[in-house]
Amino acid sequence: MIDYRTNLNTDGVAWPATKAINVSAPGAGDGTEFVALMVNDIWGRVEALMAYAGLTPDGVAEAPNTAQILTAIKKGFAVGPGMGVIYWKNDTPAANGDRVLLLQGQVIAAASYPLLCAAVYVGDANNATAPAFYYTSDAGGTTRSTASKTYMVLPDTRAVSLKGAGNQTINARVKSGPAFGAVQEDQMHGHHHESYLLTGSSTNAHQVNNVGGATANLCSLDEVRNPTTDGTNGTPRTGATTRDCTLGTNYGITY
Repeated sequence: MIDYRTNLNTDGVAWPATKAINVSAPGAGDGTEFVALMVNDIWGRVEALMAYAGLTPDGVAEAPNTAQILTAIKKGFAVGPGMGVIYWKNDTPAANGDRVLLLQGQVIAAASYPLLCAAVYVGDANNATAPAFYYTSDAGGTTRSTASKTYMVLPDTRAVSLKGAGNQTINARVKSGPAFGAVQEDQMHGHHHESYLLTGSSTNAHQVNNVGGATANLCSLDEVRNPTTDGTNGTPRTGATTRDCTLGTNYGITY
């Protein structure tokens, strides 16, 4: 970055408090110069962002909703509508002024969040069966519709652990494991608790020579399964459950 204090007429204050100076009168020439050095520095930043995002100028003047520089920032730094965030801030995103929606299974108006809906929509072919990110015609989220894409249903991440769905797009259905936005409910995992007793068998005795030449019987050991009961879940025990270690937080999505 150019150090404008050493090249242009500024107030001399150290960066980042450096400020430009207005001319004292039209044509006076005593203000901060608008020169090639400054223009090239500004253009250089724009070109760097465009190159970083892999974009080339489209020939259209920058304007709201068509600014390529904004697209370059989104793509280059993986930000913008549809990105997941862990939200630790105190209070809600709306109260804090953040462009984030907490994922709580709510139904949103598509017209209020057009960029988000365009980014996460599951597609018409999956709209009837997708677990989340599908359109409905009613604010209650009950009537799925591709004709009237008025509302969208978001997934509910409360009290669940997120699981990676693999290398798939949001429109795809996976052969195994979770689909995007799908919740796999708790399941009962049964397992057996058993002890094993070793008992001697005289019928399978073997004779061995002792150190003094005498013989002795060596009983073979028979393995006996001994199911354990706890008096509640039966014999053997079933219905034991497992749970992963979790930490409470809020999951959100940018819009």
